[in-house]
Amino acid sequence: MENGFIILFGFTMLYLATTSRLKAHIGTLSVQGFLLFLICSLAFKHTPWYMILFLTLETLVVKAIVIPMFLNKVLKKTHSNRDTDANITHFYCLIISSLILFGGLMLGVVKIPSISMINPICFGIALSTILISLWLITIKHKILSNVIDFIAMENGIFLLSLSVAKEMPLLVNIGVLLDVFIAIYILGLFVSQINKEFCDMEVAHLSDLKDYEYND
Repeated sequence: MENGFIILFGFTMLYLATTSRLKAHIGTLSVQGFLLFLICSLAFKHTPWYMILFLTLETLVVKAIVIPMFLNKVLKKTHSNRDTDANITHFYCLIISSLILFGGLMLGVVKIPSISMINPICFGIALSTILISLWLITIKHKILSNVIDFIAMENGIFLLSLSVAKEMPLLVNIGVLLDVFIAIYILGLFVSQINKEFCDMEVAHLSDLKDYEYND
């Protein structure tokens, strides 16, 4: 059952790569957070109660509810409903993402003695999630799309920490969660300021920004 949820998590990246609707992207992040909650619930049945509480707070509350809710507010403020100007069409995005995901699944099937302590399916899907997210960041033009893909990459890093050890280090989780909060915080400030200057939230507009020079 745990591996089934992990594979389903990997397929959410295919949906993220093939749709241009930003609201659907945010919904995919919410689904990923819920799947991570289910994976943690199955993987850490016998952990202390405070660890389960922290994992529930991090996955179900923060990743599945709070972050998507914040991104939806930013989406309404910027009025950027779609990202249709990617460098590659959605059909080729699906093909390339499918190949990366297939490679991750094959990595999970192959038995490597030197990494026998690692959950192979979890490791393969996590690695493919990170690679797909990094690739999507390079081809997308909307700033909000880049932040969504960055959060998806953080979810992949979180899944990677699950594959490394069953006794998940608390500091690793706090570090991942802190990165997500920093990204969301910067996004809120960033969007509110750039949206005053530009009518569209394109990454290309970042090259037009300059530091303000103050002369006494």
